[in-house]
Amino acid sequence: MAVAALSPARALRRPRHLDLRAVLGVVLMLFTIAGSLVVWSALSDTRAVLVATRDVPAGAVLSSGDVSITHLRLDDSVYQAAVPADTVASLVGKQLAEPVHAHQILVQSQLNPRAPLAPGQVAMTIPMSAENAGGGEIRAGDSVEVFQTVNKGKPESKTTVVLPRVVVYSLGYDQQSTVINSGASATGTAPGGVLKSITLVVTQDQASALALAKWNSELDLVLLPPQQAPDGH
Repeated sequence: MAVAALSPARALRRPRHLDLRAVLGVVLMLFTIAGSLVVWSALSDTRAVLVATRDVPAGAVLSSGDVSITHLRLDDSVYQAAVPADTVASLVGKQLAEPVHAHQILVQSQLNPRAPLAPGQVAMTIPMSAENAGGGEIRAGDSVEVFQTVNKGKPESKTTVVLPRVVVYSLGYDQQSTVINSGASATGTAPGGVLKSITLVVTQDQASALALAKWNSELDLVLLPPQQAPDGH
């Protein structure tokens, strides 16, 4: 049987030991990877929504400091009711229809769909039928031109412009009216019923002119195209 010769160098070699620093580095790396996977998995199951950073009363105009973005696990029905985070830029400047509280998820129903009135503006309501309002095609936020006709049906009748361009604030409908025809354009019907009034955003001077025309003539509204931004060139 062959016997290996033991040289002095081999006889004096130290036994091998594990490098604790290398082992610790590997363990830390594994923990880091595992933590990243956990975070990634959690974020992939969440949805970005807006929450209030403080209490804001109804009627207040939202600022950028009133809301923040958070990620939460929400089912489809809750997420559809919430305000998604990607709308935060367009949310600033909108008015609240209901109060919100700090750390509460902001929901669509808390937002006023109408833009708040600016200083010097008032909202004035005039009686209006679909026949006199573009066949019922006018909606809140549209720009309209207001005409008045005096002495209607007489040779001396005359039509003039009362307000060249104003914005529709809201529309009022007769909730009790029932219309058999399903064509909304022909009848002026909407989910709220038959059109009976329109509220316009006007200045104090425009309100005086509109009130005078309202009580002394017949009014018509004409739908206008959106106003073009001025050319910067």
